[in-house]
Amino acid sequence: MTTARTIKRYANRKLYDTRDSRYVTLDHIAAMVRAGDDVKVVDNTTRADLTTATLAQIIFEEEKKTPRLTVAGLRKIIQGGMAALGGVPTPPVPNGAPPPPTTLP
Repeated sequence: MTTARTIKRYANRKLYDTRDSRYVTLDHIAAMVRAGDDVKVVDNTTRADLTTATLAQIIFEEEKKTPRLTVAGLRKIIQGGMAALGGVPTPPVPNGAPPPPTTLP
């Protein structure tokens, strides 16, 4: 099993690839993901996992450059959550409550 490539995000918003010991951009991270690398982005101070937000930011930036998603498609994603993308559906959770564990078949 391959270990995820760790990218640290610093307070100044710089992204640092710990494997290659260099600063990277969102475009670099997008290229890593396209190449099949498993990437994990963490806040350098709090160690919070920022992977989902960073990957969403990459999608947002790419969509600004070359629109590929339709408004109807985006509405479905917002309305249906992960189920709209074919992911595992998760029930809504009350504010502050932890999400229920996901069981896969």
